[in-house]
Amino acid sequence: MDMGEKTSSTFNVWQLTCFGLLTTPLAMGGLAMAMYLPTYYAVDMGIGLGLVGGIFVFGRLLDIVTDPLIGHWSDGTKSRFGPRKPWMIVGILGFSISVYMFLAPPDSIGPLYLIIASGFYFLFYTILDVPYSSIGLEISPHVHERSLLASSKALFQVVGAIFAAALPFILGYSTGDALNLLAFVIIGLCFLGLALIFAFVPIPVRHITSPRLTTINAFKSVLADRRYRYLVGTFFIVQAANSLVAGLLVLYVTYIVEAPELVGLFLGVLMLSSAVFLPLWIYISKRYSKKTSWMTAIILCTLALALVPLIGRGDIVGALIISIIVGSTFGSDAIMPTSMLADLVYEKEQEGSRPLAGLYLAVKNSVSKLSFVVPMGLAFPVLGYIGFEKSGADDPNAKATFFLFYTGLPMLLRLLALYVLKIGPDFRVEAKPIEAVG
Repeated sequence: MDMGEKTSSTFNVWQLTCFGLLTTPLAMGGLAMAMYLPTYYAVDMGIGLGLVGGIFVFGRLLDIVTDPLIGHWSDGTKSRFGPRKPWMIVGILGFSISVYMFLAPPDSIGPLYLIIASGFYFLFYTILDVPYSSIGLEISPHVHERSLLASSKALFQVVGAIFAAALPFILGYSTGDALNLLAFVIIGLCFLGLALIFAFVPIPVRHITSPRLTTINAFKSVLADRRYRYLVGTFFIVQAANSLVAGLLVLYVTYIVEAPELVGLFLGVLMLSSAVFLPLWIYISKRYSKKTSWMTAIILCTLALALVPLIGRGDIVGALIISIIVGSTFGSDAIMPTSMLADLVYEKEQEGSRPLAGLYLAVKNSVSKLSFVVPMGLAFPVLGYIGFEKSGADDPNAKATFFLFYTGLPMLLRLLALYVLKIGPDFRVEAKPIEAVG
């Protein structure tokens, strides 16, 4: 068993709800960016797959640099409201503007507009998300409750993703009209979510008295943790696999299954199944360990991906079943690494370390965003070069190339992740009683 705890919980259901809600608009924007915007800007706006892929890769590479810096600066921020809240306020203002620019562009735009809009979006998303998510690593002394906090975020992430995925399907909107509406919904939910966190979530105000670490020394402190290196390395491998599957799903449904009108349904099913199976992964983590829960999900997803090439044109039921299985594993991929990271952060703080949650999380986020480069920087340019959006499944070579990226490479990556976890260290930490957050 991972960790049995006899102490009472810090958070009730309402507080868990208030904590997780802000994830919904962030997830809506994230899903739109990953699923709709590449194809929208490349095809509908006429910029082209290769150029759009290059711009998104550049934005993500910039993000990889800014994430750890913002995490480090957030850790060391001194204010009467604590280190996280000032960053979240600045972040939500900039994020709201950039969301409108990114999701509701003018009718006629070029690559320069996409560079500016995506750059602002990536930057302010980070400024809002890193301090917000860092709070989730710091506010509970209970091992199992950290999984509940991660699950709350994961659940609301699914809500946001399903809404964003299903909106065009439900309303019958074009992609452009759906993205325009989505921008306003995201902005409104962002302000609501932030208000609920500030009003109802007990966030500790930690006054930092120790000398501030330099950026280099802070990085050295984080990367010196062997368990953290294994955790982040495995997370990168799994996220790279997931980014390929998620990033190419629209093309899969459109050109392989040949059901473009059901793209929203497939995305919704993928996300909904990740929420439905969350209790299973939490049970396995509590009964055995968080590491065991994650490894089980990796194996299940690999087996499901092996069946994808058997699904042919018009086989909607078969494709949906595979999507349910694959989606169910995404829940474990989301909450287990985060909960394991919270355990490591808690242990560090109990050893007397200065706050490092922001940097710990930001490096993990950078790794996640780096994994996004795989479909954008590798798959999209190659598929664009061979003209997949024109030939689709009619060209056997183009179809084989697509399946290499959609199933073959993700399977190999997940098997590698399984091996790394198997030979890696034990991530469990000993729970020590600390004063509850008030």
